[in-house]
Amino acid sequence: MPTSDEMTATVHRYTAAHSAGDVDAIAGLFAVDAVLVDPVDQPAHLGRDAVRAFFAGTHESIDGMELVATGPVRAVGEWAAVPLRARSTIGDTIYEVDIIDVFTFGDDGLITEMRAYWSSADIRASQIPTGRH
Repeated sequence: MPTSDEMTATVHRYTAAHSAGDVDAIAGLFAVDAVLVDPVDQPAHLGRDAVRAFFAGTHESIDGMELVATGPVRAVGEWAAVPLRARSTIGDTIYEVDIIDVFTFGDDGLITEMRAYWSSADIRASQIPTGRH
C-alpha cells in the first residue's frame, strides 16, 4: 500500500498534469480497471481508456485549464482527499469551480477510484477583460 507521502505526490502529479494539458500523464496515474466518477452524480467511467477519453474530451473543449490544490491533501489508509480549484477558459469567459476529489489507491500506488464532488451550481463565470486574450 502506498504511503501518505506517495499518495500526496500522486495527487500533485494529477493536478500538474491537468494544468499542463497532459492527458496521457493523467491517465497513467490510474489503474487499468480504475473507476472515475466526475462529478459524483454522473455515470462512472470504467477503465483507464475511459478515464483518458473523459479527460481528453474535457481538455479538448477548453482553451486551457489550471487545477490547483486549495488546501492540504489528507491521505490515510488507501484514500486521499483534496480540495481543488479548476480554472478554465472557453472563448471570452473564465470558469472556476471548487471541487473535492477523493482518491482510492491500490497497492501499486495507482488510483483505483476517483470521485469528484461538485455540481454545475458551483461554477462561477467571469468575462475576460478586453485586451487580455
